[in-house]
Amino acid sequence: MPRWALADQACRAYFVSMDRELADLWQQMLKTERADAEPADPANARAIYESWERTFGEKVRQWRQARNWSQEDLAEQLRELGFDMHQTTVAKLEKGSRPLRVAEAAAISTIFGVPALAVFLEPPPEGTPMALEAMHEHLRLTEEHLESMRQSIYKVAMSYADAVMKAAELTHVLNVAALDAQRKSSHQEEEVNAGKGETDGSET
Repeated sequence: MPRWALADQACRAYFVSMDRELADLWQQMLKTERADAEPADPANARAIYESWERTFGEKVRQWRQARNWSQEDLAEQLRELGFDMHQTTVAKLEKGSRPLRVAEAAAISTIFGVPALAVFLEPPPEGTPMALEAMHEHLRLTEEHLESMRQSIYKVAMSYADAVMKAAELTHVLNVAALDAQRKSSHQEEEVNAGKGETDGSET
């Protein structure tokens, strides 16, 4: 195996081990936070997690309005994907007053052309344990890095495609130039041969 491949493996293993240590530390922090926290009223505790649905609903509303779609427009596209949705259902989803199924969230994200987890990269709701906030922030930064890499790869791919086209065009130009040069050379040889023939004929 080449040295660069070994170095790459070692580097990957190092960062994986660092991420694992960090993840284990966050889990210890989360366990401590939950153990030290005052017993919460179940309704208030649930409200923290239900706020994710309100956040998702607000995102859906923003995405929909940015495209100048009505709630019925979105409902119709969801029906085309097999979900029995109506304008009133979309309205409830946007308000966060209707429970959201994972399959519905994935379908909505597909319709808008965004990753299904995009909404969960938003800042977590108030009351979220600090350890979970830290995990969330780490994941958000990682996703941003991945998106930056995707854009870089896309630019490189476009540059490569452009270079391939230019190479093809250059090959065509060189071929045309070669053909022209050969034709001119052949024409000149024909003229020379024709001149020699005339000279030989006049001499006889």
